[in-house]
Amino acid sequence: MIKTRTSRVVISILLAAILMAILVMIGNLGEKPARIIVMLGGDLPAGLIQGATYFLFFWGILEVAAISNKLRYEEQAFDRHFLVEDKEWLYSADDAYQLKQKLEEKNKQTHFQLVDLAIMVCLKYRISKSSSEALSVLESESANLNAEVESDQSFIRYISWAIPSVGFIGTVLGIASSLGYANEASSPEGIEKVTSALAVAFDTTLVALFLSIILMLAIHALQKRQDDLYTRMRTYVLHNLINRLYK
Repeated sequence: MIKTRTSRVVISILLAAILMAILVMIGNLGEKPARIIVMLGGDLPAGLIQGATYFLFFWGILEVAAISNKLRYEEQAFDRHFLVEDKEWLYSADDAYQLKQKLEEKNKQTHFQLVDLAIMVCLKYRISKSSSEALSVLESESANLNAEVESDQSFIRYISWAIPSVGFIGTVLGIASSLGYANEASSPEGIEKVTSALAVAFDTTLVALFLSIILMLAIHALQKRQDDLYTRMRTYVLHNLINRLYK
């Protein structure tokens, strides 16, 4: 998995450049590029705006994949059965402290957020002897862990906002270019120049909006997976630890 953001940026640039090179190559096969190729950015330099949106799109997708990979790793913790899942099992304050020590040893080998939550609950219960205070620690710590992932997602949401914005910039530039041919609009050649410039202008927005829709779908799927994970974490610790604490 691509671990650093810098690496993801570089790979996104390469993917966008490769895609643009393919489009330009296809566009140069005939005397005039096909309309779909022009719309996708295969006619340079007008297609550079589409190239910028492709870069942002690939970057956003790689960021989503990076967070998804983190969540996939955290989901593996449930298969390790760190807590006793026997409904008859109970924990005293001393039992909770011993469990905390065992979990800390296991977390040195493979670190999981689920284990961090259980450790915090055990520590709080050992100190306070109160299951309600242990529950409050579970809620606050799980919210903090969730917020950390949310901060990473805020950057992805910025990218999803930037994609249509770049498309709109291309539209403004295209309209400005078409206005430059306004004095030639009385001739058929001038009208063709104006309409071509306008077509390019709206192509950038169309491509950008389409890419933004795909990226937003991936972001919402990621958000649901994240919410489900931390809900499952709280439920697991609540059922298999907090509900079995006694003084």
